[in-house]
Amino acid sequence: MGKRAARPTEQGDLFAAAELFPVRRPVERVRPVDLSLRIKTAMGEALKKSPKNAFAVAAEISEMTGRELTADALYAYTAPTKPEHDISLTRFVAFVRATGANWLWGVLVEDDGLIVLEGREAHLAQLGLLQQEQARITDQIKTLKGELKHAPVTVRRRGRT
Repeated sequence: MGKRAARPTEQGDLFAAAELFPVRRPVERVRPVDLSLRIKTAMGEALKKSPKNAFAVAAEISEMTGRELTADALYAYTAPTKPEHDISLTRFVAFVRATGANWLWGVLVEDDGLIVLEGREAHLAQLGLLQQEQARITDQIKTLKGELKHAPVTVRRRGRT
């Protein structure tokens, strides 16, 4: 009789996304003040890079939200020296849309270990994940076939009643 192939002792977790598709890890603890400062700084950068001036962006935000917003108020939202002026989520969404700065979403979620992908990037990431899962399953099938090839088959007879 041939030697019996050793059985693998560790089985991978099907749902362990980190093994299949490594991503960012959450930061220990982020203070709201730090996040506020980062959002204000990023919004200021987005406003500077926007082809629209602050008056046009404020007008678009006003139109989208149905609530008046002045350019001065917009500048207060982007001023790191004015911590008492944080933008609401509704206005933030309108700001992103008005400036076209979709990268701002990444600033909001990066501390939680998340990443924002859009369009083709998201599809490529999903494709990569599926290919990694496919490779893992193919390896498991090969391992099982190898074990079955070398394992003796014992036929057990049941007693008659």
